[in-house]
Amino acid sequence: MSNLKEYIKKMSDKDNDFFFGEGNWTKVSNQYYQFKRVLDNDNIIIITTNIKVIKGNNVLVVANNKAVYLKDWQVRPVRNWDLGVNAYAVKLNRKYFKPYTFRFSFDDMSFEKEDTFDSLMELAREQGEQNLKFAYGHF
Repeated sequence: MSNLKEYIKKMSDKDNDFFFGEGNWTKVSNQYYQFKRVLDNDNIIIITTNIKVIKGNNVLVVANNKAVYLKDWQVRPVRNWDLGVNAYAVKLNRKYFKPYTFRFSFDDMSFEKEDTFDSLMELAREQGEQNLKFAYGHF
């Protein structure tokens, strides 16, 4: 039985290394993780609720009618029981950050100005200073 536990732990660690980057995350408890938000000048991980599903694809909404398409491996549902937060960890790369304009507005979201990669980089830095712990999944 311990071999199965070791295998599951190894696969979980390998999955975390893939998403967060090797050496960029630490396990705080049995379920909570802390991780670096700014990996380098071109790669960040933000915690956000601005995720929508459009025709089966995840998008990060960055303006009233603009969004960035995401691959499935770029998005992880996360939660923090203590704060009651249900959100998503989103891994972004400057090179592939390309907002698309939609014909409709996202009615349940409102933006004063469009988010750019640099504004999201600043958000990631702010979130990194707080360094909250998160677990996978939603409530």
